Amino acid sequence: MDTAFESETRAVFDRYQREQENNEHIFTRLVSLIDEEYFGFNPGGFAGLNVLDAGCGSNANASYAFLEKGAAKVTSLELGEEWMDCAARRLSKFGRKSELIGGSVLNLPFGDGSFDFVHCAGVLPHTANPRKGFDELARVTRPGGHLFITIIGTGNGIFYRCINHLRELYASDAQFRQAIDNLDGRTAKEALDWLLAVKSQNEPPFLKGEDGFFRSLFDDDLFVTLRDRFQAPTYHEFAFTEQQIRNWYAENGFIDIRRVSRYTKGFENLRRFLAPLYLHYDHPLARFWFGDGCIQMIGARN
Repeated sequence: MDTAFESETRAVFDRYQREQENNEHIFTRLVSLIDEEYFGFNPGGFAGLNVLDAGCGSNANASYAFLEKGAAKVTSLELGEEWMDCAARRLSKFGRKSELIGGSVLNLPFGDGSFDFVHCAGVLPHTANPRKGFDELARVTRPGGHLFITIIGTGNGIFYRCINHLRELYASDAQFRQAIDNLDGRTAKEALDWLLAVKSQNEPPFLKGEDGFFRSLFDDDLFVTLRDRFQAPTYHEFAFTEQQIRNWYAENGFIDIRRVSRYTKGFENLRRFLAPLYLHYDHPLARFWFGDGCIQMIGARN
């Protein structure tokens, strides 16, 4: 069930996910997000599991992490086949424990209860029917197994309101779109060089090392994320509530449904100062900036 819209989305993601694969720091940071403690598992809890990484992305960083942590097999699923060369560069070392499959979360090519752990991060809003996709993910989770998803919540925080406005501007304004498309570490460095040179010509530093600190807030990792927010087309904007997702789990027979959060480590840019808000998503400051935030939820199939 591969629509033209979803294929366009896949092409956008493919470009920046290949950049992530080529940057060792970014790839390592993404791999570190798969952690047993975060999912409520004991150390070594992924050992021997049959895992589905649904919507794995071109670099399949989560698939890599599950295999590194001892999964017996990881099936990495993504639309089409064009992404497989990128994923294979990282996953081929795992041999038959890794399988790459082209397919859609809206019509998973697996039998009921096929997997011990199903992982689906940031995929459902880019499908024509997120609820059908969730039901498919639930269907292939075996009784006693776990399903984990991430999905952006309602855009009622300042940050997402701004993002939505800028997404509209990206779609309608060619000059703004060109600026975003050309935004990367090199162009940012050129802009920062000019900005700081003019500043230095007109006044001395206010704080020791302030120029170096300011530069540290911007890197390729940040710009890859920003381009993703603007460039990726989406069927469903930030329009999901925590209670809605809890209901999806409950209606599919899941128990022990938990929203999880973490202090995300490894950022070397501006986002390191936002990490407290990712951990405490229900703090008033986090709600002000991010609304319902990034909903990350896990449940056990009854």
